[in-house]
Parts: sequence; C-alpha cells; structure tokens
Amino acid sequence: MVIELKGLPTITTIKNSATSNSLFSSESQFSSDNVLDDESTSLDTPDDPEIKSVLNKMEELNRTNEADIRSVTSKISSSSQAGRSSSPLPNGNNRYEELLPPRSNSLQPTVEDDEDFDLWTIWGNLVKSWELEWKRRPSCVKELARRGIPQHFRTIAWQLLSGANVKLLHENYSEYLRLSSPYEKAISRDIPRTFPKLDFFKDEGKGQQSLFNVMKAYSLHDREVGYCQGSSFIVGQLLLQMPEEEAFAVFVRLMENYRLRELYKPTMTELGLCMFQLEMMVQEQIPDLYMHFNNMGFDTSMYASSWFLTVFITTLPLDLANRIMDWFLVDGIDTIFRIALSILQQSRIDLLQLDMEGMLKYFQREVRSRYENDHELLFTIASRIHLNAKKMKKLEKEYLSKRTKDQEEAIELRRLRTENRLLRQRIDYLESESSALADRLVRGQVDLAQQADTCLNISHELNILRDINYDAHRRLEDAHQSIRELHMQKRRNLRDQEVQVDDISMIEHIHQLQQELIETHSKKADLESTVREQKQRINELESANKRFKECPPEGGVAAIQEELIRVKMREAESSLSLKEMRQKLAEFEQQWQAYMNLRGIQHFNQTRESAHSPPLSSHSVDEELEVIPPPPQEPCHSTNTPPTDQQQQNNNQQRKNTKTRLAKIATIIGAAVVGGGGGGNNLNEVNNGETLEGWNQRELEDNFIGLRIKEADTLAELKEMRQKLMEMETQNHVCTNQLKRQDDEIRRLREEKENCVQTEAELRQELRDCERKLLGLQSELKEKNIMQRLKYTEALQTVAELRTQLAQIESKKAEKEARLQIRGSSVFDQDVDSVFSFLLFNSREPRF
Repeated sequence: MVIELKGLPTITTIKNSATSNSLFSSESQFSSDNVLDDESTSLDTPDDPEIKSVLNKMEELNRTNEADIRSVTSKISSSSQAGRSSSPLPNGNNRYEELLPPRSNSLQPTVEDDEDFDLWTIWGNLVKSWELEWKRRPSCVKELARRGIPQHFRTIAWQLLSGANVKLLHENYSEYLRLSSPYEKAISRDIPRTFPKLDFFKDEGKGQQSLFNVMKAYSLHDREVGYCQGSSFIVGQLLLQMPEEEAFAVFVRLMENYRLRELYKPTMTELGLCMFQLEMMVQEQIPDLYMHFNNMGFDTSMYASSWFLTVFITTLPLDLANRIMDWFLVDGIDTIFRIALSILQQSRIDLLQLDMEGMLKYFQREVRSRYENDHELLFTIASRIHLNAKKMKKLEKEYLSKRTKDQEEAIELRRLRTENRLLRQRIDYLESESSALADRLVRGQVDLAQQADTCLNISHELNILRDINYDAHRRLEDAHQSIRELHMQKRRNLRDQEVQVDDISMIEHIHQLQQELIETHSKKADLESTVREQKQRINELESANKRFKECPPEGGVAAIQEELIRVKMREAESSLSLKEMRQKLAEFEQQWQAYMNLRGIQHFNQTRESAHSPPLSSHSVDEELEVIPPPPQEPCHSTNTPPTDQQQQNNNQQRKNTKTRLAKIATIIGAAVVGGGGGGNNLNEVNNGETLEGWNQRELEDNFIGLRIKEADTLAELKEMRQKLMEMETQNHVCTNQLKRQDDEIRRLREEKENCVQTEAELRQELRDCERKLLGLQSELKEKNIMQRLKYTEALQTVAELRTQLAQIESKKAEKEARLQIRGSSVFDQDVDSVFSFLLFNSREPRF
C-alpha cells in the first residue's frame, strides 16, 4: 500500500477557486468548535449533525474540484509524483488497513487514484471520529501523520495534532490586535524577508498583514519571549494553511508544547543544548565528518541553528517543510534531530571534500536542490535513526553541567578581569605617583642647583659690596681730609680777602641760570618740532601740488573749465551790449537835450516877439535851464572781469541824474509856456488855433520821447538783471564744483585713513605675534637653561662618583703595593695597564 503525499490539489488551488471562502469558513467553524485541547473540554460525540453537515459539504466541494479538468490534471500529475516518491507501509503496521475501505477488482482507476481515494477516506473518517481514534489507537494516528497528511486536511489535522482551541484564544487575539507592541518595528523590518518569492507574502499583500498581526499578537501574549527572528517563517507556513486566528492558536501550542518557546528565549539555552546534543550524535554516528568539521573550525551552530529555529523551512522546499511539520507535530523536536542526521549522513561524502566556505554554500543551496524531487529518501533514512532518550537526558545533564561550569568560569573570569582592571588602575596610580615623585625630585635638584647658584652669586656680590664699601670708606676719609684742607684753605682765603662771597646767593643765581637754560632748551625743542612739522606740511603740500600738476584734469574738471570759458565769453558779450546800450542812451539824452534846448529857444523867441523883446540866445537859455553836461563815458572793463559794486553804484547815480535833468527840462518848458501866455493874451487870442495844434504835436512828441527813454531804461535794467543772474549762476556752479572736489578729497582722505588704520591693526597683530613668539622663545630658553643645569648637576655627581672610584682604586693600588713590598716581588707593572684602561673606560661614561 502506498500513502499519497501530494495527490490532491494544493491549498492555493482551493484559495483561488470560487468556493474557497465557504470551505475555509466551514473548516474554521469545525476547528473552533470541535478541536481537542488538553486544557479545555473535549469534543462532542462524533454523531453531531453539524460535523456531519460540514463533512458532507467538504466532500461535495472536493468532488466538484475533481470534476474540473484543471483540478484533475493537477491531481493526476501530483498523484503520479506522489506515487513515485511514496514508500510502502511497513509490515508491522498492517492494522492501518482496517481503516481503509475494501477494494473491488472491478474498479478501473489506477493504483495511485485508489490510494488517493483510500487516503482521503482514511483522513475523512479520522477527522470525523478524531477523539475516539486518538484514544483507541494513537500510535496508528501518529504513524499515519508521519506518512504525510493530505494538503486539504492539514488545516484541521495540524490543529487537532497540536491541540489548539481557537475559541479560547479568539477574544485574546482580537484584544492583542488593538494594542501596540514594542516589537512592531522589528517585525515590520523582517516581514519582507519572509517568503519573498511567494505571491501571498509579497509587498502590500494580504499575507504580510496577517503575518504582522500574528507576530504582534504573540509578542503581547508572551512578553518574556516577545519576538525572535525565525519564528516568522513558522507563522508564515501556518498562514499558508489556515486563517489568522487558527494560525495564532497553533503557533501558541507549538511554542508551549513543542519546546520552541525555550528555543526563542533571549538566553537561547535550549538552542545551545540542541546544538550540543546534535554535535555529540554526529561525533558518535559520523565520526569522520565530525573530525572534518573540527579541522575546518566549522561549528554546529553555523549550519544547524536555522534548522531548529525554523524547522527546516528556510533550508528545504516548502512542500517538504510541510511534510516535516506533519512529523514534527507528532514526535516534537526529535524530528529535527532525525532529519538533521539524515541530511548529514547523505551529504557526508560531499562535505568531506569541501572547506568551510564550500560547506556553507552547500548547506545554503545544494541541500535544497538535492531533496527537491526526492522526499521519501530523506524520511526513510530519518525513520531508521534511533534516538536514545536516556542518552539525550545524559547529554542534557552534561551540557547543563558544562554550561554551569562555563558560567562559573565566566563569573570567575569577569572577577579576575575586574581585579586585573583594579590592579592596573593601582599600577597606573603608583606610576603616576612615582612619576610625580621623580618630578619633585628633579625639581628639588633643580631648586637646589638654583639655590647653589644663587648662593654663589650672593657671595660674589657680597665680595663686590665689601670691596665697594672699603673703597667708599677710603674715599670718605679722603673726602674728609680734603674738606679739612679746604676749610683750612678757606680760612686762609678769608683772612686774605676782605670781601666774602655769599655762597647762598651764588647758589641761587646758579639755579636760576640752570632754570633759564632748561627753559631755553625746551623752547628750542618746541621750535625745532614746529619747524619739523612745518617742513613736513610743506613737503606734503608740495607733493600734493606736484600730484595735481602731474595728474591730467579729469573729465568733470575739463567740462567745468570749458563751461567757465563759455560763461566768461557770455559775460564779455553782455558787458559789451551793456556798454552799447549805455552809449546809445547817452546819445539819446544828448539829442533830447539839444531838442529841448531848440524848442525852448523857439518858444522863448516867439514869446519875445509877441512882447517886443529881443530874442534869447541859446547860451542864455542854457544858463537859465542849468543844463547839466552829458554823463562821462564809463571806463572800459576787461571782458573777463565782471563790474564791481562801485561801478554799479555809479551807473545808478548816472541814471538818476538823467531823470533829474529831464524833470528840470520839463519844468522850464512849462514855466516858459506859462510866462508867454501872461505877456501876450492878445496874441493867444489871435493865434489860438495855431498854438493849440502846435502844442498837441509837441505833447505827443514829448510823450513819445519819454516812452523811448523809459524803454531804454527798462532794457538797461533788464540787461543788468540778466548780467547779475549770470554772475550768480557762475558763482553757484563754481561753488558746486568746489564742493564736489572737496567731497572727493574727503573721500580719498577717509580711504587713506581706513588703509592706515588697517595697516596699523595688521602691524599691531604682527607685534603681538612677535611678542608671543618672543615669550615662547624665552620659555624655551629657560627650559634649556634648566636642562643644562640639570645636566651640569648630573655631571658633577658623575665626577664625584669617578673621584670616589679613583680614590678606591688608588687605595687598592696602595694596598697592592704594600702587599708586593711585603712579599718582596714587583707585580705592580703587570696591573698598571688594566688600571689605566679601567680609568679610561669610566672617564668615557659621563656625558656633560
């Protein structure tokens, strides 16, 4: 009889079918209501109508899938593959056949189809009466699970084998999803690396969110373990078979009842125990491979840690990992040991030929491809491997004792390291103290040497002061002697001279002369400083004048010069026009005066004729009229020089005089007319018509001439005003240009000042740098001086030691000579060369 492994459509086919939701809902309902749990109540009787209805629905759906061409094709291909990879049941387990329905020779399907039908029938009956079959024949159920659970029954079978009860954990799971976990970032980071090639777990897929929810819920359910890398692969494998709640319940049972929780604890003590047990088994069963691993330094954890943490999910293909999980749910962690030993036994020859890097690549790549198409060989060898429980317990005790010993050694090592660190700190402290004492000793020697030098200097200075004191006493005695002699001489001089010189007045006079001399010197110094300043100012002005002369005029200056020339030309033209106007006015006044004189004479003659009086001459009329001579001609001004204020006042005075003359002329004419009228009334009466016409004509002429005179005056005043305006504009332009030049000069001086300030700052900075360098050099010089003194002190000590050695040698030499003299032999000559060589060697050792 052959047990089919992959004879039915896979779980993904059911999920993609139209009836997948109803199937999984029925399975979930069945599992949540009827699954065994070791800590809760058991299932109801197998005759429950709900269970029967669920199983009937499952059978109908399976028949529908079998009727589909694609499902049948997949079934046939997978059944043939499973037939090739299946193995017969052992002879000792023929009691399974009573669970199978009897065969009929009239059936036409192939053997694989019959076996598939039998396997489906077995698991269908087993699920219906799980509690009864599990109690009656648990070994048969386990053996059947080891042979492989059909894909469609894994959802329920894994829950039943693990003893998961979804109903008890459903409320807790919903509560966990509403909480936040401290491991969310780590879970989110590892999720994309879980089954990245499967569409169900790709980015933004439903599988990633379900995987995140289950891992988050368990990290909150078991806070001691929290989240560990590797557990996500087991949860992903469960999610490929069942929904979130069922996967969470099965994962909780796997962690609690199958020692996975101990593997995932932060200390990972159980993982170390498994590594040790596997290593001892390899040493016992495959010694040559064990020796090869030791020679290459290939530790067991380098290839087997992922086997225990992920139950071969990351090492072997997914369908093979599902088959291993079937076995794992029956036998627990012993399954991993058997599969691991089976892989190592089959790969022994290949591994013995590889180095460490090659073995790593082999376990990562070659193992997967080796068992991808041949599953039953692995399980056949694994089923033959026998694990001794007593020996496993013994290995566990050895590991625990070894671990305890290692922990004690680690504690002792930490204690020794702590003591070593404290001793090193003590040594460092003592070294620092010794270095400080050495420094103090050196400083004491230096201070002693300095004090010795100071004492020598003081003694030398004391001797010098003694000499100076002796000389001072000697000079003082000489001075006293001289004073006595001078007193004697003075007394003799006072006797000889009658007039005594007043010493006080002489001293005051000398002081006064000295004060005057000092003042004279100070005045001389002030005058010299003033002369230097004036010379410096003259030099600056000369340089500025020279610079202005050498520099060509700028564009603005040239334009100003041209404008000045044009202004001067306009001024000259206006002056000429003004002169012409004044000349015309003078001529006009002369003509007017002549005209008025002529009219006055004519009128006077007419009056005389009418009065029978002789006519007046023009001379008499001029005298009566007090004709004022015409104004003198104005002096000719330079075309480049504007008229002065005095000249303007003269011009105004001339205009006033002209107006005064005109007024007088009009008065005289009026008087003449009045007088002529009083003397010749008869004539006026006779010639009334002619006189009236003549006077009207003369009045018009007078008005016309007056208007002409006013016009001339107005034009003259207008030209004068324009001349003044032009002069003021010229002065304004000149002042503006001067202000601009002064602004430019001020700007230039400010720039020079800023440059000077910057240069001064740079020089000050350089001076400070030089001072710092000087201080550094002085400190270095002091240090060198101290070092030289230290070397000198050491040299003195060395010389003293050499002298001591020389004295010892001389004493030995004298002793030897005495001995030779006593013995009566002369061996002294033999040791002279050695003594001198020793002295020469010792004299070369010190370095001054």
